[in-house]
Amino acid sequence: MEVVVVGGGAAGMSAASRVKRIHKDWTVRVFEASGYVSYAPCGLPYFIVGKVKEPDDLVYYPVEVFREKRGIDVHTHAKVVDADYHKRTVTVIENGEKKEYKWDKLILATGARPKSLGVEGEDLRGVIKLHTVESGIAAREELKDAKEVVVVGAGFTGVEVAAELRDSEREVHLVVRSRALRKSLDPEMSELVEEHLKNVGIRLHKGVTVTKILGKDRVEGVELSDGEVIKAQAVVVAVGVEPNAELAKRLGVKLGKFGGIKVNEYMETNLPDVYAAGDVAESWLVHTGTEAWCPFAPPANKMGLVAGLSASGKRVPFPGVACTGITVASGLEIGRTGLTEEEAKALGFKVKSSFVKARTRAHYYPGSQFTHVKLVAAEDGTVLGVQVVGPEGVKGRVDAVATLLTKRGTVRDLFFSDIGYVPPLAPVWDPLVTAARLLYSELR
Repeated sequence: MEVVVVGGGAAGMSAASRVKRIHKDWTVRVFEASGYVSYAPCGLPYFIVGKVKEPDDLVYYPVEVFREKRGIDVHTHAKVVDADYHKRTVTVIENGEKKEYKWDKLILATGARPKSLGVEGEDLRGVIKLHTVESGIAAREELKDAKEVVVVGAGFTGVEVAAELRDSEREVHLVVRSRALRKSLDPEMSELVEEHLKNVGIRLHKGVTVTKILGKDRVEGVELSDGEVIKAQAVVVAVGVEPNAELAKRLGVKLGKFGGIKVNEYMETNLPDVYAAGDVAESWLVHTGTEAWCPFAPPANKMGLVAGLSASGKRVPFPGVACTGITVASGLEIGRTGLTEEEAKALGFKVKSSFVKARTRAHYYPGSQFTHVKLVAAEDGTVLGVQVVGPEGVKGRVDAVATLLTKRGTVRDLFFSDIGYVPPLAPVWDPLVTAARLLYSELR
């Protein structure tokens, strides 16, 4: 068999490695448009300010590991520009030359791409869109002498970049289209993040858009929809990403609700012998079955593994995602999993929720601070999601609920969970348990 994997990110390399491990005599080729494979784009906000020192530090495994130790034929700087299902070929531009490769099994792991603002001046030097390692290298250079930076968008990347730039003593303006800072959080949780960002000196501009990026050869500032002009030497565009599904369209692969590739639980597309995994593929929520698109690294790796197994003739189903996301902004931890209250209502659920402010450690232990938890459940008590915002311990609390979601657990299950207690790490009534206790009492 000849297997072609398009995309050398988390999903692509996971899929390729699995196929080669099962079938050592098969030919497995990976085509990656950038110069790196198996890299961590989530580390780019820390790389551009120098916390991560070298580009190679963002790479989990050098390309030589895949070529020499795993026997995978990896092609970097190789862009797949076309694919033909009937001929079973892909067309690749590699070193300026167009080549054609045959395949028996095709795995699409083309990832997601940054969205554009679509305004005048977006092609100026100093306009940054973080996506690949190369984009991070270019961004670090552009930011070297930038004292004033505009960040557009308050998703995970936008908030992380804004906070890291502010921590490195730059003047930072954060521009957000909506009135709520974080649409991925309910309003009361978003307000906590907003207050924190203001307190660390980030200047917020909500309910406005960038209408023009100013400058001749490079960025000199931005013009906002309310007429305000902000002086800046760099603009970071972080208004979200979208599935990079152009190749799939040409191939005739069916797309889903969010513009990503529609797959079943074995990462199979509507075309036999064509699979998709990672950020280019859509999924479903593990606890509700609702269609979802969650472009995060952990599910991408697992989807890649399942795609590799399926292409190899093994049948291991992918259960879905909880859409767990977490970030840190200037000392504030922000996490969520499952559905927010607003998302759950939009899907037709009759929702109950609790919102608590509680201590992160025993009240008498030095360093005890306050964290906020919002727990969301359906009327029958099934847990739908949680949001946690605080100075410490957020990941553990979010992870506990993410695990519960995979079993479609209830508020009662969460309340009676034997969650660990020790004064330096948590109070005897953990904030998560307190939120569950309040909601359990209401539901009863």
